Amino acid sequence: MSSTSTTPILTTHKRFNSQTAAAPMWDAPTVSYKTVKKMSEQPSPNKYLIDVREPDEVAQGSIPSAVSIPLSGFGASLALPDIEFEAKHGFKKPGKDELVVFYCRSGKRSATASDEAHRRGWKNIKNYSGSWLDWVAKEQERKQNDKWDDDD
Repeated sequence: MSSTSTTPILTTHKRFNSQTAAAPMWDAPTVSYKTVKKMSEQPSPNKYLIDVREPDEVAQGSIPSAVSIPLSGFGASLALPDIEFEAKHGFKKPGKDELVVFYCRSGKRSATASDEAHRRGWKNIKNYSGSWLDWVAKEQERKQNDKWDDDD
């Protein structure tokens, strides 16, 4: 008589980890703080600034006018029909020729998102390579300079 033992299989949902993620195969053109600042001040229905950080990161702050698609569900979201995409994310799915600028915390996940969107047929993709860290630093610098200007 043989006895077999079974080991339960546990499945977990892992948070995206940029340290273990594959490097993008395609490098999107990059945009600067100045370009993103203009987009944030003058939103347009056919230009998207998409934050691919996870919800707990977005809750700490985001670039004005940006919308969110967490990278952990990014590919699945892009595959959704337009109506389902809008119901899930609260904004219209970008057209494949519309400008899409991705950002994250430091530029790695936004590069991955750019690559994924490119492989799925989006053509007008840009990466804010400095991402949130650059945004925060430049905004603080700008506010500091404004403070000095007010002292004159």
